[in-house]
Amino acid sequence: MRRTLFTILIVLGLPVLALSQDDASEKVRTGTKYKNTLAIFREPEIYSRTTSSSATYRLLVTATFYHPVIIRVENNGSRYVLHAKWLSGQVGYDWGKFQGEKTINLTRKQWRTLNRLLERASFWTLPYEQKEPPPNEKGEVTVCLDGVDWFLEGSALGKYHVVDRYCPDAGGLKDVGTYMVKLAQLNIGLRLK
Repeated sequence: MRRTLFTILIVLGLPVLALSQDDASEKVRTGTKYKNTLAIFREPEIYSRTTSSSATYRLLVTATFYHPVIIRVENNGSRYVLHAKWLSGQVGYDWGKFQGEKTINLTRKQWRTLNRLLERASFWTLPYEQKEPPPNEKGEVTVCLDGVDWFLEGSALGKYHVVDRYCPDAGGLKDVGTYMVKLAQLNIGLRLK
């Protein structure tokens, strides 16, 4: 019924209300799944933690057959810190329990590189989810099986934004995530496709 009503509104040219990016970020941030994920990783909310001179970015990497990982990078004035945490289980099965963490002080150059990658990816303007690609000229659809989900949050200058991508294309958000994983220097067998 909803799809029919939606279609009728489009055909009639009536405006259709959709969640804005801010609404999508708010819905994710206040959702039970999000809060449970933060709890199992022993992670704070980043939404209200930033001031005008601070910024925080957090990446949740869930790669099938590997440990779930969270990497949080913070800038508090002139200090740049990375926190990496991982669970004992495997994505696609049981995520397991909190297993380990490490903290690394980053250089200003590393922080600037991360920000350049975020800017190049247009992070702050990306929609929460990516639309499914249409079939090619032969009617074929590319499907990513057993891939990697990249869930990236950012909180800076009073703004909060969330982007979620499953098997992202090379460049853009994938470059941001790959760089954050590289900075974390994790030795847990995580392989990114």
